[in-house]
Amino acid sequence: MRSFISIALPDTIKVQLSAAVKRLSPQAVDVTWCTKDQFHLTLAFMGETSPAILPHVYEKLSQLCATLQPFSCRAYGYGFFGTKRNPKTIWVGAEPIQELGALNEALCEILKRFGFKLESDTFRPHITLGRCKERARNHPLVLAMDEEQQLDFGSWTAEGLTLYESRLTPKGSIYIKLNRFPFSG
Repeated sequence: MRSFISIALPDTIKVQLSAAVKRLSPQAVDVTWCTKDQFHLTLAFMGETSPAILPHVYEKLSQLCATLQPFSCRAYGYGFFGTKRNPKTIWVGAEPIQELGALNEALCEILKRFGFKLESDTFRPHITLGRCKERARNHPLVLAMDEEQQLDFGSWTAEGLTLYESRLTPKGSIYIKLNRFPFSG
């Protein structure tokens, strides 16, 4: 199964992100947009995962989260991976960048022990809004994003990590919560 570790978002933030998708989608060509139920802040994408190692991963994630305090996060502004002419992924930024980066680094260290190959030096905290198809030209979408660049989607308190399974379907990914690990430090 495919899996990832993320910070869940409250409905208030998800509603704001859904409104952004609604505003941006008329400017876009060949974009698969995320739905309200799909929004999350990924900290570590594990990819293919053997269910046999999950109890060991759960133990390490519980130990890590027992040392952490809840902290404030904010979703703001737009960004993309790819080029202005041909963006690949459309996203909203997330902060605090330093704390989220440190958490990503800690997760990478834990997961490397289980054979996962994750790179913490390329981590950019974000919430994916949509994925562009291979040859889509979405320069008008990038221009629309530039017009709302300073948009603030709101703040929330990150209270723990969630491990999800990602099932690919013809209608898009379905995320199934496998376990939650509260910050209790």
